[in-house]
Amino acid sequence: MAAASLYYVLAFLYLRPDANPVPQECENIARHLAAGEGFSLSWFSTSVQPSANQEPVYPLLMAMFFRWVPSPYSSLLVLQVGVWLSAAWILSGLAQRLVGASRPLTALVVALWPPLGVYALSYHPLWLRAATLIFVVTLALRYRDQPDRWRSLALGFGLGAAALVRAPFLVLPTLIVPWAILGDTTSTGSGGGKDREFAERISARLNCYLQRLKQRLSHLVIIGIAAGVVLSPWVIRNWVVLGAWVPGTTTAGYTALLGNHPGASGAMEVEALRPMQKFTGEFWQLPELERDMVFRQQVIAFWREHPAEAAGLYLKKLVYLWTWWPNVGVNYRSSWTWGYLALWSMSLPMILIGWRLARRNQAAVAPGLFLGLWCFFSLLYALFAVNLRFRFELEGLLLPYALITARDIVNRVKGRYRLVA
Repeated sequence: MAAASLYYVLAFLYLRPDANPVPQECENIARHLAAGEGFSLSWFSTSVQPSANQEPVYPLLMAMFFRWVPSPYSSLLVLQVGVWLSAAWILSGLAQRLVGASRPLTALVVALWPPLGVYALSYHPLWLRAATLIFVVTLALRYRDQPDRWRSLALGFGLGAAALVRAPFLVLPTLIVPWAILGDTTSTGSGGGKDREFAERISARLNCYLQRLKQRLSHLVIIGIAAGVVLSPWVIRNWVVLGAWVPGTTTAGYTALLGNHPGASGAMEVEALRPMQKFTGEFWQLPELERDMVFRQQVIAFWREHPAEAAGLYLKKLVYLWTWWPNVGVNYRSSWTWGYLALWSMSLPMILIGWRLARRNQAAVAPGLFLGLWCFFSLLYALFAVNLRFRFELEGLLLPYALITARDIVNRVKGRYRLVA
């Protein structure tokens, strides 16, 4: 299964042989960090500016590898291949839980999923984000099957770490919380005999459900506390330096309000920000505090002067996050952007049809639609990768994860309705 996806590695090398960062830059990062100079990491280039506007975990990891680990390149390669294989394993498990696909079909699905082969080659922080996401998804699956306080603690730690390495991972709780709260709360308990009255059966099942729900809520508190402990040092640092509550990277709180900084990936073209876009180079030369404060003032002013347009842009930003394509949103007035969103939305009916056929046990049709769906996504990625950037992130793992969550929610609502009826 893992070997089948190797052709994406070869395709990556063939299409973009110059897309990987030079490994010496990692040594450059470690050297500047050890000298106390700081650095600013922008895609595959580094500078010695005293800035920390990127992920705070990645510089520490790079310094650790390239100063204290023997053969750092080999060690990183082993870790990246491990991330790649773990992603293949988790995706195959999600595919089987979603439609009950056979193993050969699941292997084809995994082989057709583009992000899996990319991380075996990159020294970019993307592989660290992928590893964190895999860690969180694995813990969530294990917690759902066997909930306990220790798994809750580990899951909270993983959510906090995910927010540090990737700011958009702050949307993870919207999937984790329903998954964790619902769980296996449909046990009938000891009150389901036929000789009981209808009201007594309802009361017994309701009491059992409330007990399970109370346990899950207590675990949810543990998850929140653990995530807060992981995030608190970075939040306190941002409050002292910026005077603002920023739960992720230094710019995450502002980009969530409207968009990225002018000229950055996903930046929205707004009238209030166009004067800044003309001086993007000068803007990035500002110190961290001044840069973030200027952008924050622009965002707040735009929200006050144009609330309707700002709300619309915010909704587009949410769509941009949930479509898992980081580079399409450079200009939301571009036909390429809306073309991609339209193609992505066309896959939603395919998901619903496949889900419906799977519930009817039409095993020959449902896996075929499921495979067709993943082929559709692969072709979509390939189409836009040629015209934009060949960059993938493992947020795509959240798609089947979200579908399973939605399916379970609907099943539980239908079960409650049938019970009352």
